[in-house]
Amino acid sequence: MVVAAFPAAKLGTLLIRQVSKPIANYAKERAKKHPFFRKYICMPPAQFYNWCEVKMKMWIFNLGKPTEIPSLNETMAIELGANLLGESIIFAIAAAILYLEYARQVRKETAKEEARKAEISTLSYTIQELYFQAERQDTQLRELMRRVADLQTKIDGLHRPFGPHIPSNSGDSSSSKDPLLEPSLQMTRYNGGIVFSALDYVTYQIPNG
Repeated sequence: MVVAAFPAAKLGTLLIRQVSKPIANYAKERAKKHPFFRKYICMPPAQFYNWCEVKMKMWIFNLGKPTEIPSLNETMAIELGANLLGESIIFAIAAAILYLEYARQVRKETAKEEARKAEISTLSYTIQELYFQAERQDTQLRELMRRVADLQTKIDGLHRPFGPHIPSNSGDSSSSKDPLLEPSLQMTRYNGGIVFSALDYVTYQIPNG
């Protein structure tokens, strides 16, 4: 990504220079021909640039401090000033393009951030709505379960209106029984059992004996 960015930046710089050169050359020619531009726009920057250049070279090469730096003549000053003006125009155009691109990127990122915040807000609102809906459904489900339980209780009451019948062991019923009849009933059951056993023995076991 970074490696691919360098050729793109270099190509962009060359494109800016190629676009800016005609404008700079036109400004240079106009500055050379116009007296006001020659005297107040081209020459002062050229003389200042010459003074700084001489100072820097003498300091780098350790040549001492000059007592007086000679000024450029008018022709050289106008030429140098026009070149400086052209380079300044190219730099200004490049800086303006870079600033506009930076501002565009900032607006784009701001719009993207706003869209992301809006999406997060929408998702949060949706989650809250789903939570409240789940709570309402849970409450409704509990109410339905309660009603179903009530209906089941009513249905069970309709099927068993009087409950199971349990014979009472009150004193009257026990007193109504004759204790003298109970042994005879037991004896009858016992005798009946002996008779059936005898008949079974005579009918099935003796013939098969």
